[in-house]
Amino acid sequence: MEPLQRVHSKTVVIASTNIDTDQIIPARFLTTTTREGLGKQLFADWRYLADGAPNPAFFLNRPEAAGCQVLVAGRNFGCGSSREHAPWA
Repeated sequence: MEPLQRVHSKTVVIASTNIDTDQIIPARFLTTTTREGLGKQLFADWRYLADGAPNPAFFLNRPEAAGCQVLVAGRNFGCGSSREHAPWA
């Protein structure tokens, strides 16, 4: 793996505070010990509607978020249980 030198990307902002690891990746998806496929469950309870369709109001589903590699979050992002699945997702 090459060291990270510089990231050139638009950013996407989630202006909420106190987003915990259960919101980042719900516990029902913590069935793996690898990183494979976790991105699909990132913010799953907010990202998808009850029928499984993408929620158009969710910030990562908006067209302006496409291709963004940097997430700017509010205070206390990632609080709660310490689990590696949240940053992996």
